[in-house]
Amino acid sequence: MQPELTAYRHPATGTMTYVIVDTATFLCAIVDPVLDFDPQTEAVDTGFVDQIIADIRAKDLGPTWILETGLHTGHLSAAGHLKYETGASVCIGARVVESLKRLAPIFGETMVDLDGWDFDKLAQDGDTFPMGGLEITPIALTGRLPGAVAYKMADMLFTGDLILCPEDGAGRCDVPGADAGKAWDDARKLLGLPPETRILPGVCAVEARESTVAEERAGNIQLNDKIDRLDFIALRTAADAILPDPDLVSPALRVAIRSGKPPSPPEQGPRFPVVDLSKL
Repeated sequence: MQPELTAYRHPATGTMTYVIVDTATFLCAIVDPVLDFDPQTEAVDTGFVDQIIADIRAKDLGPTWILETGLHTGHLSAAGHLKYETGASVCIGARVVESLKRLAPIFGETMVDLDGWDFDKLAQDGDTFPMGGLEITPIALTGRLPGAVAYKMADMLFTGDLILCPEDGAGRCDVPGADAGKAWDDARKLLGLPPETRILPGVCAVEARESTVAEERAGNIQLNDKIDRLDFIALRTAADAILPDPDLVSPALRVAIRSGKPPSPPEQGPRFPVVDLSKL
């Protein structure tokens, strides 16, 4: 029996949050939940993810997994709020501990567990685990911060910000931990899956969109089969050079290393102190 999929696009960031339901057991997983955030006022709001929680409750589903495709740099994770409200377990790639040990000191986060115990599951590459009658298979990605993974479930592949829909190409590679050459290697590994595999991107520029491996290989503007590794690096580098600065990186990573829990507002001073991104 095919799982049921619902896609939610976060308007401010273009980030996609997905809810996947095992229709035999009504258990569900949530991929990359998002917090609303105003960079100017540092205000955090749960309106977007609360609507998803309301939909889950209206359908009487059983939230089991919160699947993070990595330590995010383009949005603030709502994993902590979602876990508190639903009891679901937070999963991320096992190599996240490498990122925690490097990033927590830079951010001055002394309460982050450097062995990853703030997360409920550290998924090893290819280590399949269940959700009802479904199997979830994490696929480690090397072109992002350590801990980044894609998730395969049934005929669906959740690619985070690596492979986007064909007209959007690939995710930017000028953020901390990203490497264009390794991103190309990761993408070719994922695009080696069966051609009918559904690609569910982590970001959609305009509206919710999915594709297939076959469509990506034929028409992705940066990752199609006619583009080699050096071509991709040149294309991605040129595209990144004209994009706006990624202004959510610092607050997004501060929340991400805390397993999706924002820091409490201080009595004085900024909630998200500026960090020198060159150190990342």
